[in-house]
Amino acid sequence: MAVRRPATRGRERLTSSSWTGASQPRMIGFSHPTRWSAWAGMLGGLLWALFPLGELPVVHLVLTPEGSLAYYGLGNLCAALLLLIGLKGFHAIHRRSYGWLGSVGFSVSFVALVLVFVAGAFEMTNMAFTSAESTVGYLALIMSFLLLACGSVLLGLAITGVLYDLASYLAGLLLANGVPLGLLVVFMAGAAWDFYFWVGLTAPYGVAWLLLGYALLSARGTATPSSHLN
Repeated sequence: MAVRRPATRGRERLTSSSWTGASQPRMIGFSHPTRWSAWAGMLGGLLWALFPLGELPVVHLVLTPEGSLAYYGLGNLCAALLLLIGLKGFHAIHRRSYGWLGSVGFSVSFVALVLVFVAGAFEMTNMAFTSAESTVGYLALIMSFLLLACGSVLLGLAITGVLYDLASYLAGLLLANGVPLGLLVVFMAGAAWDFYFWVGLTAPYGVAWLLLGYALLSARGTATPSSHLN
């Protein structure tokens, strides 16, 4: 008995450590980064989905010029940063599953969101000093959203190919179809920075990220160790 107990304990220790090694990444490597990325993506998506409301005439009557700048900074620039955090966390979790198509879509989308932030910051600075929109800022913003549409199509196709839960699948459809269609609304609106202009630019991507963030939060408790080992 005295001889066999240490061996038994050793086997029990090995079994326990093996099981912990498989389950620990799910708790540490998945739970906390996913939660923060999901909430960042959902908040950024919500801000972008609601951002066009700032162009309604009734809002213009209420907001001062300083309030309009603050609204633009919060609703567009802060949202872009939050979406970058959400996109990075989403890719960290799913890069093994959606393959090269999703990875290319992620890279293009990430660069596009950075350009959206830079173009938006330039336009915000220009409006603060001149109180008028600039042609350079307009073109830079349009080009960055065109690039975001390309990345969204690739990422959306990759998501719909491997993720079949309802929220992820709907988000993939929105990214692959809604974001490009939103640009048609932008071109129909012309050069006017009005409600429909911003609806086409930010609303489809924002709603898609509300769904993706919800999907990440829902999947946080159901992730399996194999999703981290593969």
